[in-house]
Amino acid sequence: MWMNGGTVVSGELHTILVMDGTLAGLQGVGDALERHGIVLRVHLDRAEFHDCAAKRPLPALILLDALSPEGGGLEDCRRLKANPITCDIPVIILVSPEDEESRIGGLAAGAVDCVSNLVSAAELVARIKRHIELGAAHARVRRRNEQLDTALASMGQGVCLFDEAGRLLLSNNRYAEVYGLDSSVIHPGQSLEDILKLRQGVGAVPATSTSEYLAWAEATNRGDTPRDWIKELKSGQIIRGYHQRTSDGGWVSTHEDITQAWQAEKALAKAHVQAERAEQEARAAHARLLAAFEVVPEGLVLFDEEDRFVLWNQRYEQLYAESGDMLVKGMRFEDRLRAGLERGQYPEAVGREEEWLAERLAHHAKPTSRHEQRLPGNRWIRIEERRISEGGSVGIRVDITDLKMQEASFRLLFEGNPMPMWVYDHETLRFLHVNQAAIDHYGYRLEQFLTMRLSDIEVQEYNPPQAVVFDVEDPAASRSARHIKGDGTAIEVTVYSTCLNYKGKSASLMAVVDVTEAKRAEKALLQHRDTLEEMVRSRTVELARQTEELERMLEQEKQINELQRQFVSMASHEFRTPLAVIDGAAQRLIRRKEAATPEFLCEKADQIRSSVSRMLELMESILAAGRLDHGRITIVHKPCSIAEIIQVCGARQESIRRTHRFLLDLDRLPPAIYGDHPALDQVFSNLFSNAVKYAPDSPSVHVTGWQEGDSVCITVRDEGIGIDADDLPKMFQRYFRARSSTGIAGTGIGLNLVKQIIELHGGTIEVTSSRGNGTTFTLRIPIGAEQPDQLRVAAG
Repeated sequence: MWMNGGTVVSGELHTILVMDGTLAGLQGVGDALERHGIVLRVHLDRAEFHDCAAKRPLPALILLDALSPEGGGLEDCRRLKANPITCDIPVIILVSPEDEESRIGGLAAGAVDCVSNLVSAAELVARIKRHIELGAAHARVRRRNEQLDTALASMGQGVCLFDEAGRLLLSNNRYAEVYGLDSSVIHPGQSLEDILKLRQGVGAVPATSTSEYLAWAEATNRGDTPRDWIKELKSGQIIRGYHQRTSDGGWVSTHEDITQAWQAEKALAKAHVQAERAEQEARAAHARLLAAFEVVPEGLVLFDEEDRFVLWNQRYEQLYAESGDMLVKGMRFEDRLRAGLERGQYPEAVGREEEWLAERLAHHAKPTSRHEQRLPGNRWIRIEERRISEGGSVGIRVDITDLKMQEASFRLLFEGNPMPMWVYDHETLRFLHVNQAAIDHYGYRLEQFLTMRLSDIEVQEYNPPQAVVFDVEDPAASRSARHIKGDGTAIEVTVYSTCLNYKGKSASLMAVVDVTEAKRAEKALLQHRDTLEEMVRSRTVELARQTEELERMLEQEKQINELQRQFVSMASHEFRTPLAVIDGAAQRLIRRKEAATPEFLCEKADQIRSSVSRMLELMESILAAGRLDHGRITIVHKPCSIAEIIQVCGARQESIRRTHRFLLDLDRLPPAIYGDHPALDQVFSNLFSNAVKYAPDSPSVHVTGWQEGDSVCITVRDEGIGIDADDLPKMFQRYFRARSSTGIAGTGIGLNLVKQIIELHGGTIEVTSSRGNGTTFTLRIPIGAEQPDQLRVAAG
């Protein structure tokens, strides 16, 4: 309880604690303390005394007696100072005037004052009051220091304060963390140089010497105005600081790691540059797109989601020149159609304009559509339209007038041909179409033919029915067969067949020559020849005459057969050409449905060039193979540069197929050899084309040449799919295709042609390969000299 002469005191009073008996010799102390608003709290028990001293609110002062009977005054002081709760409470110890040792011991124990027990009550009260005021002042300072420490600790920036001597007075933990240090290694009293040594250990210093950095810090501190600075550290950190000189000559500074912000700012600047570059590239791409629109030979047009014209090329305008005034951006597609109807642009719409318009707009509204349209002057175009994801549509117009004319011509050739002809399905052998000559010759009606199969007219026991498999290398495959006519008569025929695509189906065109009478005549002639042989002695003149007649008829039969073969070959070729044009055009249109970028157009142009190159190679191979078969290839040995031929062929392949490169090592070749330049060009064009075609994922083709005795040796090595070991002996046979080439276009005559040309030069060619490990062709060609004429022409 609070005590003062038995009176409980409340209000804002200071409390001091004393042990019972401490103030026994001092009269009037309690009353004096009460007049100054100080309340005594007396405890009889020592344990209770210490418990009360540690309870809040804490007493303002504690008074102890070093002369107590127990002698525990100094020990009590030491105990209070050891307790973190009571360590800051001021303690006054009463000592004997002559007891110097107790006075020294009291101060050593932590007392703020040692007072004689003979002191007057007024003096003791004055001392108590003074120390209470000092204690309150110290408490306020401690609270402010605690607030300052809390503020420093909560700051996101590192803060440090140095005195005029350059010694650290205080810093927060963030100051150490900014430089990657443990906060425990930085403490008051350290110099800036001491701290720099710690920072050097973790690379958190600028790329300057310590002396230069200290000189910079000193120069900065001499200025009276605050300074901002930014330093890049060896560790890669970017530090921003703020330096302010203090009134006593020291300084205070803040330190902030702005690395991420700095990098973000640089990245933002870089992104801005990239954005500007992207905008320029986009503008250039748009210009290229416009240029590409004009380069494309087909008519191109782009509509927005409301079917208004957005973009078109000049070819589109040319196709619809009769449709009215010049096209303008924003014109509705329907308005353009109506203008064309008024000016007779669409002959098919005459007399049914509104119905035609509804049909045309229905086609246009489909996600994808494809149809043909007739224009004035008997011109035809094919229209393909496709809706795009943004809501608009893109259209392609292709002029197929020539194609239509060719189709009509070849249809007339088929229908009006005096030779029986038909088209049948490869898979089912069912007749798809027959000409009038076949109907007349076989005696079946057209309706009957279209319900029959090839097997229905072939005599099975004589020649089992089968599709005539057409090889692209042989434009007029032929065989003999026996057919049954509508009246049951069996006839002997020779059939010529070629493959084609008929209304999306794999089919064959077959031409038939009836050789029944020729066979009978041949048989009769043979019988007559036998009779003549038996009568040779008696009828020599007659035998000679009949022999001449027989030879004449046989020659005539050969000529007829040859004419028939040439005709079928021509017809097959003429059929195949327009069909290839149709198929190629259709494929280009299909592939361009979603094309809208220059890269896409470039890619498709490369594919077209590759296809054209392949067709040229195929045609040249077929023609060259035919010339070889008929002994019409002439090898002219003249001086030529084999290295130059290889370089030209390699450059040609690289321009056609830009995905591959030819690595040439030709320095060891002689300047010239005697050979046929065009034939050797064909050899290396074939080998290089194969190296690219059968190594689609390996862009390098290695070509090495050297002289070996009287010959030159050239190796062509690719890193492609390779060849199975059991296929290697058959690689130079005509029409042979290795198993590893499945799915890759090819004819099977290129390597056969290469081998024959090399052998006509007196050389050899070998191949080494394994599946998955590439292929190497090795050629040996005599350097030679000019050859006599009898060695230049290939044998028939």
